[in-house]
Amino acid sequence: MPHLFTHYRCKPFRTPGSGVSSLATLVMLVLFVASIGAVGYWWQSTQGQQAEGTNAILHTVSRSDFVHQLTERGEILSSGVTEIRSKVKTKNTPGVAILRIIAEGTQVEEGDFLVELDASALESERTSQQIMVNTAEAVVIEARNLYETAVIAQKEYVEGTYIQERQTIESEIFVAEENLNRAKEYFAYSKKLASKGYVNELQLEADQFAVEKYLKELEAAQTKLKVLDEFTRAKMEKQLESDVLISKAKWEAVENSLSLDIQKLKDIEKQITRCMILAPRGGTVVYAHERNHHGEGEFVVKEGAVVRERQEILRMPNPDAMQVAITINESLVQYVKKGMEAVIVPVGLDGLELRGTVSKVNKYAEPANWWRANVKEYKASIDLDQTHLRLRAGMTASVTIRCSVVPDAMQVPVQAVYTHGDQFYCFVYSGKSWQAKAIECGPTNDNFFVVESGLQVSDRVALNPRRFLQLVDLPDLPPEERQRAVPQRSGPPRKVAGKRASRSGG
Repeated sequence: MPHLFTHYRCKPFRTPGSGVSSLATLVMLVLFVASIGAVGYWWQSTQGQQAEGTNAILHTVSRSDFVHQLTERGEILSSGVTEIRSKVKTKNTPGVAILRIIAEGTQVEEGDFLVELDASALESERTSQQIMVNTAEAVVIEARNLYETAVIAQKEYVEGTYIQERQTIESEIFVAEENLNRAKEYFAYSKKLASKGYVNELQLEADQFAVEKYLKELEAAQTKLKVLDEFTRAKMEKQLESDVLISKAKWEAVENSLSLDIQKLKDIEKQITRCMILAPRGGTVVYAHERNHHGEGEFVVKEGAVVRERQEILRMPNPDAMQVAITINESLVQYVKKGMEAVIVPVGLDGLELRGTVSKVNKYAEPANWWRANVKEYKASIDLDQTHLRLRAGMTASVTIRCSVVPDAMQVPVQAVYTHGDQFYCFVYSGKSWQAKAIECGPTNDNFFVVESGLQVSDRVALNPRRFLQLVDLPDLPPEERQRAVPQRSGPPRKVAGKRASRSGG
């Protein structure tokens, strides 16, 4: 609820590290004290008209242009910053150390030296990996030879060994058939001789045994040929084909391992080259220090500092594209929109004013500190329409954003508006009596409300309305609203009949 005096939103005192010098702080304090005196003078001379015979401080309603603007402090940054980060991979280690680094503020050209990171561990890893690559190459050669040998063995059996063995068996069959035929003829001849008494029984039995012997040899040779064609050949072809496939798979496996080892070696060599960081473009070098929530140095860029993978080491801001980063309280962020005009006044540049435009308002609040957990603030960026030679990244600047303008608006001070339930009222003094008039309020700038309806120009309203609650008629509140109402001190005795005035806070 609006109070008797306008509330000023105090900004926290900036330390010397924020860019505000002690002299500038003293000047600001003097200006603040002078502004308080000016407000008091304005109050007494223009708005503090006290009605005769009452304790009322009155304000005469009038029309004028209503300007809603927001002023915040922020830091000047470069909107075109080239970030220099470590691209060296860290494997089970906190990071790599900085061996050499260029001095902050140095002006460099494209290709100039910036940072050298410690590559000793990577060089040792490269040596071990090179040994693994050499060993893998030898294994690949051995596996390839085994595969080629298996292919030759398969072709040797199908086109050589098998044919040779078959020809040998066929030769045995041929000999056995010839021997059998001869034995049969000799046995037949022996039987004729035996019938005439020229050959005895014993000789005849020997000739018969020879026939049976050569018959068995012929059957054995024929069986051997059948086994060779139907079983041995198929078995050997399968075995040799399996040897070829296995040796080929082993060869491909060791080749893949070699490829991975070579790729790993190339990656290590690439990481070693990344330990030497050169300037991607010309510009001024700025160290990318990191600070924790307490404002202390969490990471300080210096020789010997350990850098994580993808951690920012340096920044190279573009002086031709500057912007201001500010934080806006959640109660005011609704009034700031992209594209609004702003006036930027850098601290320490003799009141230099620059023009800018709101380029971004974050949709989500910034992480809150533990000591300000209930305060929600949103980041916003203002792009400068023009730059200045004395402007530097990191400077503090005051930003005034012009949120809205309502021409010829009826206005009343915020302390003249009294809240009763969900309705706003102004207590109007006619010279003899008081009247509570319901009003519709428009935008506010913490000093004035725009009154859209309910009042007329020249109406005199009380700037201390709570003192006259007993002299005006206000509607009764529902029980639930009455329970939330804030009890007020008793005012002067009622002089106007009507319903009992509620004491809800406004």
